[in-house]
Amino acid sequence: MAGLNIENVTKRFDEVEVLKGVSLDVADGEFVSLVGPSGCGKSTLLRIIAGLEEQTSGDIKIAGQSVAGLRAADRNLSMVFQSYALYPHLSVAENIAVPLRMRRLTAGQRLPLVGRFMPGSRAQGNTISQDIRTAAERLEIAHLLDRKPGQLSGGQRQRVALGRALVRDPAAFLLDEPLSNLDAKLRVQTRVEIAQLHRSLNATFIYVTHDQVEAMTMSDRIAVMMGGRILQCDTPEVVYDDPDTIEVAEFIGSPKINILPLTQEAEGQLFLFEQGLGLRSATRIDGAVSLGLRPEALHLATENAVLRGTVVHSENLGSEVFVQIDVPGLENRITLRATPAQRASLRMGAQVSLGFDASAALVFDGNGHRVRNIQIATRTAAEVA
Repeated sequence: MAGLNIENVTKRFDEVEVLKGVSLDVADGEFVSLVGPSGCGKSTLLRIIAGLEEQTSGDIKIAGQSVAGLRAADRNLSMVFQSYALYPHLSVAENIAVPLRMRRLTAGQRLPLVGRFMPGSRAQGNTISQDIRTAAERLEIAHLLDRKPGQLSGGQRQRVALGRALVRDPAAFLLDEPLSNLDAKLRVQTRVEIAQLHRSLNATFIYVTHDQVEAMTMSDRIAVMMGGRILQCDTPEVVYDDPDTIEVAEFIGSPKINILPLTQEAEGQLFLFEQGLGLRSATRIDGAVSLGLRPEALHLATENAVLRGTVVHSENLGSEVFVQIDVPGLENRITLRATPAQRASLRMGAQVSLGFDASAALVFDGNGHRVRNIQIATRTAAEVA
């Protein structure tokens, strides 16, 4: 296995710049997810790493060596595609064997009928068969080796695609939205299997997805991409709790973060609807100020309430309830994460008052950049009123 370095990579298709100077270092054995909305350039970046596309500028290094100009077949990378890319006329065992046959057998040994009689063919064939069996047992598909892809479920096909990547012993695994064709239940199961496979192999994984849940649950680090750039790359916990920009805060997290407009007084105090929040900026914030509150940062309040509104919708997920609240003066509804015990008091049409955890408040300036020098102060009685 090996680490990978992406150095200031750009990509143009005619006049359209898809990647705008992307740089990223992936350590040996690390699991990094590229996550972002459709069209942000994440799949293009993965194809450039694999050698299936050529960058306009910049460089890709694997184990410290530039692979510029190298064919995909010479980069020692295994790629798992969204569509699985299995040969329908070959059995599972034959599909998994394809990269091994291309690497280990000569052109003559690969010939049908006569190839098996070429010198060394039998020994290589036995080794290949053993490697296929080992990979199949690890992925729990050994009982499927004689079947054709058309006889398999979506999850089984995905495991075959992983097995074909696994037998190559590559420098890194590249996975391009491999779970998007699976149903919800199977997606949960398969992402656990991929995470366990990564831990058992201690291999380098680069995983592309638009599903933030996949990225959050499997990755060592998440690279959030938008508009051809990486906006932030850090651990899932940091990206969620401490986003650098309002775009990252809004993309990561389900339900979406609540964004509220604030005003700033001369002394730096921040106000919502002319009500003090107990938050103060040490410096003047440029442009319109916004407050980001995750649904779990809000709570029902009997005193020190900062928001008051009407319950207009609720989603009961069993272990938690997500409630949408219409607050006069706000363009968008507020989302609150409540407990099942609070469900009775959050019926449709109920009037509720909300407070928030000041330590979880995220403040952004007019350019969408995070303001980090926010101080928490005790609100005065006048401000509360």
